[in-house]
Amino acid sequence: MKMLKRYILFVVFALSSIVAAAQGWSVQWNAETDFLGGTGDYLPFWARTGRDGIVPYSSSALVIGGADVEYEADNGLYFQAGTNLVGNLTSRNPLQETHVGGIVDRLYVSGGWRMLHLDVGMKPHLKDYNELSVTGGNFVYSGNARNMPGINAWTDWIYFEKGHWFGFKGNFSHYQTLDNRYVKGTMLHNKELAFKVAMGRKVDFIFGLEHWAQWGGDSPRYGPQPSSFNDFYKVILSLQGGDDATKSDQINALGNHLGRAYVEVDWRAEKFDMSFRYQMPFEDAGGVKKLQNVPDGVYGVDWSFNRRDAFVTDVTLEFINTTWQAGDVHDRPATEEEKAQQNPDNPFYGRVVVGGLDNYFANGEYCSGWTNHGRVIGLPLILPYFSEKDGIVTSMMSTRLRAAHIGIKGNMIEDLPYIFKATYSSNWGNYHIKEDSFFYSRPWQLSLALELEFGKEITNLPMTLAVGAYGDIGKLYQNSFGLTLRIRYNDSRRF
Repeated sequence: MKMLKRYILFVVFALSSIVAAAQGWSVQWNAETDFLGGTGDYLPFWARTGRDGIVPYSSSALVIGGADVEYEADNGLYFQAGTNLVGNLTSRNPLQETHVGGIVDRLYVSGGWRMLHLDVGMKPHLKDYNELSVTGGNFVYSGNARNMPGINAWTDWIYFEKGHWFGFKGNFSHYQTLDNRYVKGTMLHNKELAFKVAMGRKVDFIFGLEHWAQWGGDSPRYGPQPSSFNDFYKVILSLQGGDDATKSDQINALGNHLGRAYVEVDWRAEKFDMSFRYQMPFEDAGGVKKLQNVPDGVYGVDWSFNRRDAFVTDVTLEFINTTWQAGDVHDRPATEEEKAQQNPDNPFYGRVVVGGLDNYFANGEYCSGWTNHGRVIGLPLILPYFSEKDGIVTSMMSTRLRAAHIGIKGNMIEDLPYIFKATYSSNWGNYHIKEDSFFYSRPWQLSLALELEFGKEITNLPMTLAVGAYGDIGKLYQNSFGLTLRIRYNDSRRF
């Protein structure tokens, strides 16, 4: 762990020095003030969701400032470095008292050559589908939670020939959590591999697999978890843990594993581009090999029109289902033939694991689950449960849901762009909930957002003014209405 921190600091310092000394570089800086207010204890869903976790749950004021520098050479070599800091004043809500706080939103150094890239530090992931998707384009990493420090090696699409008929892209990364969570110091491993096949000149077929794993850290129940290089190797390959791992990790795989498999068809028409996509979440190897989690996932259709000054320029439609979770049975009694082939010392002797009861983003050992700083890292419609004692996430209160979502982007009039979002969900809680549970009635929820941005320049300065109106109506959240005001200064210069 100490070696990793020293390595990150060394790389940050070295690359920053190179960027600072280079000729022919550019700098972009920004300053922003946000005011967010709502009628309830919490801001409406869309007022606080999807901005990398920097917006508090309740009414607040934010002051944001940052800068990014970049150097690009003619041969495709480039370097980048940047930071973004956030200060906030937050009103009281059931999760926290009124307080003044600060956040490091991003702090990174990047370098690369042509299609090869390396990011070190805290850098946001790019969001797909014009930021209209409720998942940000990724079921397991939506941009809803705070950025984490780490190292990410990744590629753009790499093609094998000039016609771009076949290509691939991928990444390999390691991250470190810094939040107050059940297992302190949890680490994250991530890798992804995707392929693209051109079906003629207008249609592309894309399929890929992304894997995440939480591992290491210090558990209040089990103590320090395995974190050696040999354990890292096991996490990468999803192998069983050794004698120093928990019983569950010795039986299954070391750490908490999850991910997504996805397919997408892109069609380039004369006046618009269109995408059809499906993402299937998984929590174990069976979910991938046997496709046990189908029909769960995100089904999406996206349009992006060539005319960018039209009333409607982009549309996203999504249907989301997480109610199946590979079924309602995790294991069954073994037959006599199956028992004869089992190890009597195995805790599951006499049982056969068939999968099911996945309870997305939750885990028995890593009780804070798939969260960071109290926000779900993936699909933000899944709800975490906070301990009343210390405010730490200790489980997921609702992981089974069905939802429909629409996002529209366009221009009200010239130089007045807008974004509209509407999300309807039916929330089922978890499997085997009791009749007195709040989720037994499957409470419904409708969340709305309308955001407007006024002009590109105000008083001859590179400033923008944006306002937003948001509403929550239903049985899951408090019925509430919210307004936001954002004043942003953004400028750049080349040297």
